[in-house]
Amino acid sequence: MDSNPIFAEAYEQAIRALLHSLELHNPGESGHATRVAVYSVATGHELGLRGQDLQNLKRAAYLHDIGKVGVPASILTKTEVLTELERQQLFHHSAMAENTLSGFAWIAPCLPAIRHHHERWDGKGYPDGLSGADIPLFARIISVAEAFDAMTNELGWREPLDEAMGINELESNAGTQFDPDVVKAFLKVQPLIQPIEFS
Repeated sequence: MDSNPIFAEAYEQAIRALLHSLELHNPGESGHATRVAVYSVATGHELGLRGQDLQNLKRAAYLHDIGKVGVPASILTKTEVLTELERQQLFHHSAMAENTLSGFAWIAPCLPAIRHHHERWDGKGYPDGLSGADIPLFARIISVAEAFDAMTNELGWREPLDEAMGINELESNAGTQFDPDVVKAFLKVQPLIQPIEFS
């Protein structure tokens, strides 16, 4: 898919432009997508993914929250408990991301992960209530990576946990919220200090 370096660079520029629009809409997102991509690629590599699969996982991780551009900033930054209507608006962001990106053929392999990254291992997630191995692997990886980053970094709506507490939360929720095998792989590659490139 990415054998032509001109196309590959154009894809990366498009991703950067989309992320910039999200960060303008919600400055609290700054750096989040990049960290989630680093965590996801390292975890995917630990699980045996290689080549184009890792590239697609990285792109899905970068773009997993792009649907939030369609969610009012007042909801994204709200520190009080969300109303049911606000919760539904926020929960729709993964489906909005899928809709936003569906016109780009090169991102098509990433769309299932983007749509389903808020599903839960026990079936209590959204948007479709998938469970277990019915959740695409890329989505299961991004779910763990995103949760850890959201817990351990200042995203503008709550105080972050330290890394030990974040790890404890992942371990405590393995088998309910998260795929236990993905949690194990994620913990094997921690701590990550800087982006890692895999061929």
